Amino acid sequence: MKKVILFAFVILSSLSFNSCSDDDNAKENYAKINEESYSLKSGLYYSDTNNDGTYDSTIIIHSEGITYDEANDQFSGQGSIAAIEIEPHALEDFSGNYTHVDNNVKVVFYPLYDFVNTGNGRAPAPENYMLDTFSLSIDKNGETATINVSGESTDQDTNTALPFEMYYNGSLTLRLID
Repeated sequence: MKKVILFAFVILSSLSFNSCSDDDNAKENYAKINEESYSLKSGLYYSDTNNDGTYDSTIIIHSEGITYDEANDQFSGQGSIAAIEIEPHALEDFSGNYTHVDNNVKVVFYPLYDFVNTGNGRAPAPENYMLDTFSLSIDKNGETATINVSGESTDQDTNTALPFEMYYNGSLTLRLID
């Protein structure tokens, strides 16, 4: 009987370890510039309709230290921000693949954006990296999206290429433009 109980315990223990392995494989949301990694938490986007029926969209993915106040349409706190601008685009859904060759798409990364001292984007921006070359993939489904970016930004001081990559899979909610 002791062997049966021991065998059942070993089987149940191995099942509990196996069930955790899927959680361990979940990919983290991050941005990485020149080997320095930054965690990303949440995303939102703004879209505006142009007179010709096209759309301009700005996607903002930010870290945990930053919060968004929907009532006042303001960010606060300190943390990392990735900003993606797509303007103009033909469909309201901006899912697709883009590159730096598409003149209407820009990707900028701010490792530490301080809304306390910078003031919701009205003062000069802190250190940032505008990608010179990139490949961008956006798969938006309702209020969630998977966004992949890989590319390079040029260090203005040394004129050297800094590799950049970003992965985000999570909420991407619409914020209306007044």
